[in-house]
Amino acid sequence: MSGAITPQQTDFLRLLSTTGFITNKHLEQVNFGTPKNSKHYLTKRLLDAGYIGRVMIASPYGIGRKVMYFLAKKGAEFIATTDNIPLEEIAFTRVKGGIHTAKDGGEVSLIRADFPHKEAYISAFLSFLNYLKRTDYTLTDYKHYYQLTGDKNTALPLKNRNFRPDGIWFCEGIYPSDVKFTYVVEIHRHSERKHIIRQLRQQVEAIKEESLKKRFGIDYPHFVLSIFTDENLSAMQGIIKELQEMPEWEYMESFFIFARLEDLKVDFYNGLGYFGDVKKPVPKDLTK
Repeated sequence: MSGAITPQQTDFLRLLSTTGFITNKHLEQVNFGTPKNSKHYLTKRLLDAGYIGRVMIASPYGIGRKVMYFLAKKGAEFIATTDNIPLEEIAFTRVKGGIHTAKDGGEVSLIRADFPHKEAYISAFLSFLNYLKRTDYTLTDYKHYYQLTGDKNTALPLKNRNFRPDGIWFCEGIYPSDVKFTYVVEIHRHSERKHIIRQLRQQVEAIKEESLKKRFGIDYPHFVLSIFTDENLSAMQGIIKELQEMPEWEYMESFFIFARLEDLKVDFYNGLGYFGDVKKPVPKDLTK
């Protein structure tokens, strides 16, 4: 690669190192601009030198395609050296054409498999990162369900088995006395009522059994962030009403936060629906 990597390209690699892959839609969300073609200054040299990769994702509606950029091992090594981070803590993809080779020798399509779900999850994660910039809290660790390397997976123990939520986000304040927050994240794109209710009741069991404490040793309660997309807005409204009639609602009222993804992207704090105390269990926005 001729010439030094620019500060903006370095920031782009850092962004990829936290998510593993992103789309042009995500780049717009974090005000990175939108690379319109393969010769864009932000991505071309990184693509040519193998720091990142790119695959095309077909639209689920058969109209057009989306560009997905992913962090390759060379880009991860650059960030590891630049920021003094262990390589195994960075979300990169060992791929050829977007295909990851699993431990058993089989192939797992990390990028193309269930792409709309991953895209929605990353949008929620980026919305949270954008919000934290306006608080005195920082993200100290994170786990994404599609990360299969190192200790980045989201598996939590429950009744002698594991279950895998979509994300786990840890954040702490700048002062030791600040309350610590951890969020277990579920993204709901479909309208399968029974599946969603079963999934959320499982989260209640995990709270009762202190599943996060068993894996991570944390000594404070965590919160479940249940995020739904516009595709199942009406379904989720009905599901929440149904949950309120169940015995588990006692826990959900205190430890669950419900939110529409598009609302979080516009105003993260006010987009959160919380049925507990007036004060939401989220770091305070210092700009208001």
